[in-house]
Amino acid sequence: MAKSTDTAARCKAIVKALHDGAGRGSIARLAEHLSDDFELFLPAFLPWGGIFGKARFLALLDHLPDVLDFARLDYLGMAAEGGHVGVPIEIGIAGTTSTTMIFEHWDFVDARVVRLRIAFYDPGLLVAQLANAPNCF
Repeated sequence: MAKSTDTAARCKAIVKALHDGAGRGSIARLAEHLSDDFELFLPAFLPWGGIFGKARFLALLDHLPDVLDFARLDYLGMAAEGGHVGVPIEIGIAGTTSTTMIFEHWDFVDARVVRLRIAFYDPGLLVAQLANAPNCF
């Protein structure tokens, strides 16, 4: 049981560090924590929605600050078991005073992220903001 607890704690710490880095504008540092066979799952209603590998995900990261304000990220909770971390967050929509809720499910193998699934709750404000964002997705 201790090994599973240690793994969960380590995975939670990595997720928090990645979010903290995003808040400081250093999103690209995420690469060192991604497995070579990493997969990202995003809702199809987003311009960048779909299933992507590591390279496409890293390319998207440069544009996320155009629509999401990581400085206004608040954890609504965080749960981990073994190499799985579930994180409901509230995050600012860039250029507005509005926020949206996101649920992230991170899967780790050997302390590297192999899969990230993201679900948006009430994405209407985000989708509206995307209409005003540069065509970078």
